[in-house]
Amino acid sequence: MSGSLNQIGEKPFYKLLLGRTILPLVSILGIGILYVALMSMVDHKSLPFHIIIVTAALGKTIVITMTTLKRLSKLIKICHSLERLLWVFGLIIIISIFSFATDYACLFQFSHSTFEGIPDYSNSYLYNLYHFFYFSVITFSTVGYGDIIPTSDVARFVVMLEIFLSFFLIVFALANIKKIHING
Repeated sequence: MSGSLNQIGEKPFYKLLLGRTILPLVSILGIGILYVALMSMVDHKSLPFHIIIVTAALGKTIVITMTTLKRLSKLIKICHSLERLLWVFGLIIIISIFSFATDYACLFQFSHSTFEGIPDYSNSYLYNLYHFFYFSVITFSTVGYGDIIPTSDVARFVVMLEIFLSFFLIVFALANIKKIHING
């Protein structure tokens, strides 16, 4: 066990961090590209698009959770600086927030009645992505201003997945504090 940690410790940290998070990065990027393609090329009103989004959101939540449990817990054991520790948690949080922002934007493009509070003139996927990135940050931080509101059951389920993931990541971080060896 200590031999494998020493081997991990010899590699450059940021290369390890990228290696440990490549699976969620690729899956989120791939699903994001799939969303953009489906939104622009396919008549998404004829597909059960809300089911596709819920399935993708659930899959991404499982991938991020498993990545955090298995891969990042090993990396945390060898963190020896606060900067590196912040990179680990910062990257996984940004991945999660962006992931859910793409889900929300696609749900809104599928049906404008899934969320209230988005300006009527925002028909562009990228413009909506900006609004939903904001909404995702607010949801992830559990502030919940109430300016953007999920109104459909599918949107509420995806919001619950993001809240679950945010609580999980915070509990994971707090539970692993004693494993972190920060040189001072």
